[in-house]
Amino acid sequence: MYTALTVALHPLLQGGISLSFGLALVFLAYPMTKKTLSGEHPRHGAVSAFLLFGSKHSPSLLDFLMIALSLAPCFYIMIYWEQIVRNPGEFETYQLALGAILVFGLLEGTRRSLGIMIPLVVALFVAYAYLGPQIPGRFSHGGFGTEELLYQLYLMTEGIWGLLTDMTSRIIAPFVIFGPVLFATGVGKVFMDIAQAWGGRMRGGAGHVAVISSSFFGMLSGSSVANVATTGSFTIPTMKRLGFPRELAAGVEASASSGGQIMPPIMGAGCFIMAEFLNIPYTDIMIAGIIPAIVYFVGISAGVWIEAGRYGMGKLPKELIPSLRKTLSPRALLNFIFPIGTLTALLFAFFPPQVCASWSLLISIVTFLLIGGPLDRRSIIELAKAIWKGYLSGIMTALAWLMVMMSCVQVAVTVISLTGFGVKVSEMIVSLAGQSVWLALIAAMLTSIILGMGMTTTAAYVIAAAVLVPAMQGMGFDPLASHLFIFYFAIKSGLTPPVCIAVFTASAIAGGSWLRAAWDSMRLGIGGYIIPFYFLFSPQFLMKGGFFEIAFLIVGAVAAMFAIEAGVMGFFKKPSTPIERILYLIGGLVMMLPGYYTFIGLGIFGLGLLCERYSPPIPILGRRPALIVHKK
Repeated sequence: MYTALTVALHPLLQGGISLSFGLALVFLAYPMTKKTLSGEHPRHGAVSAFLLFGSKHSPSLLDFLMIALSLAPCFYIMIYWEQIVRNPGEFETYQLALGAILVFGLLEGTRRSLGIMIPLVVALFVAYAYLGPQIPGRFSHGGFGTEELLYQLYLMTEGIWGLLTDMTSRIIAPFVIFGPVLFATGVGKVFMDIAQAWGGRMRGGAGHVAVISSSFFGMLSGSSVANVATTGSFTIPTMKRLGFPRELAAGVEASASSGGQIMPPIMGAGCFIMAEFLNIPYTDIMIAGIIPAIVYFVGISAGVWIEAGRYGMGKLPKELIPSLRKTLSPRALLNFIFPIGTLTALLFAFFPPQVCASWSLLISIVTFLLIGGPLDRRSIIELAKAIWKGYLSGIMTALAWLMVMMSCVQVAVTVISLTGFGVKVSEMIVSLAGQSVWLALIAAMLTSIILGMGMTTTAAYVIAAAVLVPAMQGMGFDPLASHLFIFYFAIKSGLTPPVCIAVFTASAIAGGSWLRAAWDSMRLGIGGYIIPFYFLFSPQFLMKGGFFEIAFLIVGAVAAMFAIEAGVMGFFKKPSTPIERILYLIGGLVMMLPGYYTFIGLGIFGLGLLCERYSPPIPILGRRPALIVHKK
């Protein structure tokens, strides 16, 4: 916050300071194995636990050793950064040894906090840098020796201290802290009350509460898994109690929580990096993301509304719907409006994002201290403790591992640049586009989803963007649309089997089959798989065009999501025949196209509704399935 509101430090110094804190906290908070946190180490005695594993409440000797080893390279950079910058190309052997220690620390810290997938991908890219001459065909390259690679990674600003580390320490950090502090000041409760007061009055009310609350929480947290864990602990039990099958409840929460990262004004951390990649104001991305986010969440709500009709689920019980007077009380509104209003106003005044987040954070703290309770010493101390808990939550559950993970991913991004791997993949996809643009786009989609399996959205997006964006621009697509295309599918990897982390988290709360929950989440969130293809070819989806043209597109796209969800779910007012499902899907897909196509799609959708109304006796395609209601 200090550097955001005064003068930013050099990337080496700023990154060194931030990464030293991140590594220290990760090795303190995350033990060598997850069993340590549950107290399960039956095979290990007290000595091995003390040396290697620690206990549930205290780190091991190995953890402290890892902290010391990881901090040494960061401290060296912090002390000698000017000398390193002024003398490019010069290095000593001990400096390369420090670089090797830091790379190992990043891999191990990321493994502990996020699992093996990201370190494995990074290690594969490092191996690719070494083994380039032995790789046959298109992906062969000259290869890099140990000295050259470690120099590039540790002593160059394009290495570990490059864009991702700098962005995280300079821009993303204030936003990561901003969300938990807002929740601690009561804004989270305001979000939940608004969701219950608004969504609870519709058919399938419990599901709509999950959709609305997840969109609110997601735009502040930027993490699908954190969103599921936060809102799902309330929404999933409520949905199950009110008649939702457990897999459907998990699917609703997972699909809605994943969409939080595309919800303006605060989208996922990847969007701040996207702004830096494109060298455009963050507000441009925020504005471009409005229509796709609206259409995505309308699609989920449409799916909930349709499934509620199938299972006979009504509105939220009156006792669970807070009164508007209580929800919109002056204290709650001011606590919400001041920080969010400040953030939005400063963003649209084109202040740097980190400045906007820092001022908003300060204003949220001051507002909470002034109106959060009585202005006596004891109350202010209690309010300050609540704020501190929010800070601690943001740092320990998000910022520490994010800092380490982004620096670890920066290693892969550096290798991709050094070896020309991204250019080689781009050339392959562009040559594929010579046969079919759609084939090339599907290849790009699958690459983004596969890279995102088991990884955070930001890590998946960064690696996929480095590889795929040049290819998409080579095919003539708009740079912003290309980046958003990849970002959307990196998010959808959290819902797509076999590795769908958001679904796993929701299923752990709901119970039942995670595979069925994944299927439900994919059906409900089908818009996330469709919309990216539309905004590649229709710039109106990204707010590019005249007012009436864009407004007409929004109306058509919203109506289209009801048709598409009806086709995917196989139900509108009653179970759909195969021909009705086909008409719903075709009508919805055509309806999302701009111009007169909207009316054509509406007509096809209407034809499907007429078939449902009169049930024409068409052999096989006209056979209506029986209504089967699953047990909770």
